[in-house]
Amino acid sequence: MTPTFRQAARKSAVAALSAAVGAGLLTAASVAAAPTAQAATTCGGTASIYGILPDGRLTFSSITPATGQLKKVRVGVDLGFEPKAMATLNFNTVLVTSTTGALYRLDVLTNNESLVLERPPVKTFDSGWTHDKLTYDGHGHLYGTAGGVLLQYLVSQPKPTGSAHIGQRKEIGSGFVLKTLTAAGDDRLLATTSAGALYSYRIAGDGSWDRDDLKASGWSGFDQVVSPGGGLYYGRIEATGAMYWYKDADPADGSGSDIAYHNDTPVNTGCWTQELLSAQPGTFACTTSADPLDGRDIPAVKAAGRDLMNKHDGGAWNSTTQWNCLEQLWDKESGWRYWADNPNSTAYGIPQALPGSKMDAFGDDWRTNPVTQIKWGLSYIDGQYDTPCGAWSHFLSHNWY
Repeated sequence: MTPTFRQAARKSAVAALSAAVGAGLLTAASVAAAPTAQAATTCGGTASIYGILPDGRLTFSSITPATGQLKKVRVGVDLGFEPKAMATLNFNTVLVTSTTGALYRLDVLTNNESLVLERPPVKTFDSGWTHDKLTYDGHGHLYGTAGGVLLQYLVSQPKPTGSAHIGQRKEIGSGFVLKTLTAAGDDRLLATTSAGALYSYRIAGDGSWDRDDLKASGWSGFDQVVSPGGGLYYGRIEATGAMYWYKDADPADGSGSDIAYHNDTPVNTGCWTQELLSAQPGTFACTTSADPLDGRDIPAVKAAGRDLMNKHDGGAWNSTTQWNCLEQLWDKESGWRYWADNPNSTAYGIPQALPGSKMDAFGDDWRTNPVTQIKWGLSYIDGQYDTPCGAWSHFLSHNWY
């Protein structure tokens, strides 16, 4: 029962998004007048999600943050026990509880071309782990709920072997009867209720906590909500297997009014059949700079673009060949102007995102911050064409990418 995870329903939306037009279509006014840059807040990173299918097999999914497009899915072996809750510690370590109260550690050897475990699941605890929810904040704290009680544990090793590495059990509070629970940052939790409320929790060092009510309703359809950090949220609808994505411009402000809903471009309209999902924590993040790049200095913008490209995907694109492709591509698209506004469509910015508002996933300053636009563009190219040269080749054939 291997899921296909196809995106046929999204093809037209993705094609429309990718239809960034060629050079020569920018008006003189759009080239000459650059809007004033604001304080720079840019986001970047990846979205990686582990899951477990109803038949017990482990899955790994990678999602392009720029567009919500599903990049790849890998399906692994049957774990050999009935899982109950799961939390991802890092890129190759996942914790899973069983219905009998045991806690297992999964050591992933690779999730690239295939999903392979380095060894069979390692039982780190024989009993006592009866949690119905489990999540890791990426900063040393594992959280779980059991019987409405929220518990916190300290994880001191990337591959914990037992009580020496998972301990300091702390009862945070009772009344945590939640439908979903995920970590959204350092000691910050995101949760939904059966009634559809969306909550954000902040846990203090002494174990005290407070709650922000982000939304009073509207989130009841999701049976799984996960976050790779940076205000990026993914929700799975159990009834249809659809996966939707959302971007909170400021996940620390205690307000849900700035959450952007991308319901027009879902990750999938079906096929997410996993009973459990868990995002790798802290892989998508936002930073604010008090000294933003001068976007009108095109050589400086290109230098920043090359630096970001060289670092993308662990340096996989760090070559003169890939840079030549990217430089020519965005020379044609926008002249590397962050204010490039296509008069014949809603395409905007250095990568000519269509519409420009799609770049809000990488920062609410997408209109004026070239770094935000470049990061979005690199993520988009990665998900759609694998490399800048792949995008440039498509542009040469179609005059858009």
